[in-house]
Amino acid sequence: MAEFIRAPLSDIHIGDRLRPIDPAYVEMLAASLTERGQISPIMIRRTPAKNKGATPFTLVAGGYRTTAAKLLGWSEIDAIIVEADAQEAQLLEISENLYRNELNPLDRAIFVMKYRELWEEKNGKIDKTRHLKNSKGHDDPTMFSSGRELSRAVQERLGFGENTYKRATRIGQNLHPVLRHAVRGTDAEGDQSMLLKLAKLSADDQLRVANALRESPDIKPVLQMLKAPKAEVDPQQAVFEKMAALWSKADEETQRRFLDHIGSNSDFSFLERAA
Repeated sequence: MAEFIRAPLSDIHIGDRLRPIDPAYVEMLAASLTERGQISPIMIRRTPAKNKGATPFTLVAGGYRTTAAKLLGWSEIDAIIVEADAQEAQLLEISENLYRNELNPLDRAIFVMKYRELWEEKNGKIDKTRHLKNSKGHDDPTMFSSGRELSRAVQERLGFGENTYKRATRIGQNLHPVLRHAVRGTDAEGDQSMLLKLAKLSADDQLRVANALRESPDIKPVLQMLKAPKAEVDPQQAVFEKMAALWSKADEETQRRFLDHIGSNSDFSFLERAA
């Protein structure tokens, strides 16, 4: 049974969270706590050995409330102690954040993929090769049987509709980690349609977008850059370069055999110079 306490903030180990803390949101929440007080308690679990006993509790859910309380100089905070191991604690963190509807589309995708990771640790990896031949929509992440079980679990536990789950999964699975980090702080992280568009790009193009976003956070001109026509490559020039590269790697005996094969005594030293 859960236990309600006033927990000293110094007793709570925060640890790594699934999403970064937004300082602007912390300040807004701190103002709300000052005006209205703490409406909902945070969630913690007992970890008596953490930090050699210095922090007997570990935060499960409520990172923003905890950070805002520290900003205000509070010494204690309302908390509910839950019985949970590390894996269940992460599931509770995911559940609460999704139910509170505080996640943007990028964070929602990250949370869903973390739920998937935890689910696979317990139930085994999803076999993507077991497709249902008669199913429509070949990119549907619920096509394989174990995938359908995961989809149902996410929808039931996290309160998702099927379409929301599918979109979050596509973003989470296909968005390159480097680009995922690069879109933080841009309009794209809150734009589900844009994230889906980015997730469809090749890995190389996603890395190009990520590099461009380091120079400017405006995503639209970056995508226009990808649409620019690429310079045409002379196919015969490509053949020549490959031949030159192979010639430079061949030993004298192989080069002699090649010259005998084409029936020519011509000087091919230009290939070596070209390589």
